Amino acid sequence: MLDRLVPTAIVAAVVATLFTHTKGYGLLGFDSYPIIVTSRVRSLADLVGNFTEKLMDGRYPSDFYRPLLNLSFSLDHALWGLNPFGYQLTNALLLAVAGGALWMLLRRLLGRETWIGTLTGLLVFLLSPVHWEVLPVPARRGELLCVAFMAIALTLQLAPRALASRRPPVWPAVATLLAIASKETAFVLPVLVCVAVLIRSERETFRGRLVHAAISSIPHVAAAGLMLVVRLLILGGLGGHGAYSLKGILLTWRAVQHLLLPQPMMQRSFAYGLLIMLAAALAIALGVGLTRASDKSRRRGAPCLKVSALAATWVVLLGLIYAVGHLDAWYSLIPLAGWALLAGALMEGLLVLGEDDDGIVRTVAIASLVMLTVAVVWQSSHSPAFREYDEWTRATSASDTYLEETRRLITNAADGTIVESPPLPYSVRVHGVQRLWGVAILADYSVQAWADLVFPDRNVRVHRAQEAPQAPGPDEIVLRIPGYWYVD
Repeated sequence: MLDRLVPTAIVAAVVATLFTHTKGYGLLGFDSYPIIVTSRVRSLADLVGNFTEKLMDGRYPSDFYRPLLNLSFSLDHALWGLNPFGYQLTNALLLAVAGGALWMLLRRLLGRETWIGTLTGLLVFLLSPVHWEVLPVPARRGELLCVAFMAIALTLQLAPRALASRRPPVWPAVATLLAIASKETAFVLPVLVCVAVLIRSERETFRGRLVHAAISSIPHVAAAGLMLVVRLLILGGLGGHGAYSLKGILLTWRAVQHLLLPQPMMQRSFAYGLLIMLAAALAIALGVGLTRASDKSRRRGAPCLKVSALAATWVVLLGLIYAVGHLDAWYSLIPLAGWALLAGALMEGLLVLGEDDDGIVRTVAIASLVMLTVAVVWQSSHSPAFREYDEWTRATSASDTYLEETRRLITNAADGTIVESPPLPYSVRVHGVQRLWGVAILADYSVQAWADLVFPDRNVRVHRAQEAPQAPGPDEIVLRIPGYWYVD
C-alpha cells in the first residue's frame, strides 16, 4: 500500500504545484488555435476527419499525422470551448499520467523492493526544467501522450504473464499504436521492446532470448507498419519538417546538450556542464564495479545494469534521430524519460555496490553516487516547481491584449474592408541569458485559426504586410498584420 501511496503523492504534489502556474496561462504556442479549429467535432465527418486528415489540415507548412493529439483537442473543445483553463488542466493531468506510467515501468524493471531507484527516476522526470517547454503549450501535449503510451507499452510487454506466454500479447502493441498516434517518435518502440524482452527473458541461451525478443516485437512492428502505411496514404509521403541529412549525426552533441542541460542558462555554465558529464562518466563504474564485486552484489546489481542498457538505448536512439533531423527544445521530453530510467537504474545499482565487501568497489560506487546525486539535484533545482519562469506570464498577457483588441476591430469592421491589427506578439524578447527556448505566442496562421473560431459567421482573411496586397471581397474582412514584435 505504502509503496504506491508515496509515488502517487509525489506525482500529485509536483503536478499540482506546476498547475498553480499554468492554470492562468492562455492558449499559447503557434499551433494551439489551428489544432482546435481543425480537430473540433461538429459532425460525424469532423470526427472521421481526425483520423483521415493531417495535423492542422494544411494550415502548417510541414506535414504530420497525430490523430490521438487531435482527439484530445476535440474533447477539450467539447468540454471547454476556448477556455484555456481546460486545456491547461488536460496538460497537467497528462503529465501526471506520464509520470505514473514511467514509475510503473521502473518498478517493473527494477522490482517492487527498489524504492530509491524508482523514486529517483520518477523525480528526475517530474522535476526536469524541460516541462516548462511543454506544459504551458497545449499543442505540445503530444510529447506527454507519447511518453505515457511508450511506458505503458513496455510495462505491459514485460508483465510476467506476457513474457511467459507462447503468443505475443496484443495490448502492448495497442499501446504502441497509440503512442505513434500521439507522435511519430514512438516508431522506435519495436526496437525498445526487442531490447527490453532480450534483457528480461528467462530463456536459458542467448539465442533463445534473442528469438523470444524477436517474436515479442512482431505485434509492435505490425502496429508501427500499420501506422506507417496510414501516414504515407494520408500525407502522401513520410512528412515531417523536410529532408533529413545524415551529416547531422555529427551534431549528436546538440541532442545530448538539450537533454542534460535543457535551458540555455545551464548550457552556458561550463562548470555545471562538466559536473554532469563527470557524473555520467562515473556512472560507468556500475558496469566496471560489477566485474569485481562479490557474487551477492552481482546478483543484485545485474538487473540494474540491464535496465541501464535499455535506458541508454532509449536515450541514444532518440538522440541520433533528433540529431540528424529537427530538434526543438520541447523534443527533449521523450528522451528525458529514458534519462529518468537510466538515473533510477544507476542509483539503485550504485547503492548495491556501495555495500560490497571490496573496498575499491565501495569507494568508486560511493564517489559515483555522490556525483550522480549532485547532478540530479542540480538539474532538478531548475524545475519550475522551485524556480520562477515568468516568460509564459508575459506571453499570456501580450496574447490576451492583442486578441482582445483584434476582436474589437473585427467586430466593428464592415464587410469588404481592410482592418489593420496591432503588431503581432511572436515571442518573448531575450534579455541577457535566455532562460527558455520555446516561448511561442502567436503567428499569422494562429490568428487565422482564432478568427475562424471566434467569428464563425464572418469571412475573415489574415494578411501579412509582407505579402502582395489583395483587395477584400464584398463579404470579406481582411485583417492586415503589420509585423511581428518580441515581448519585453
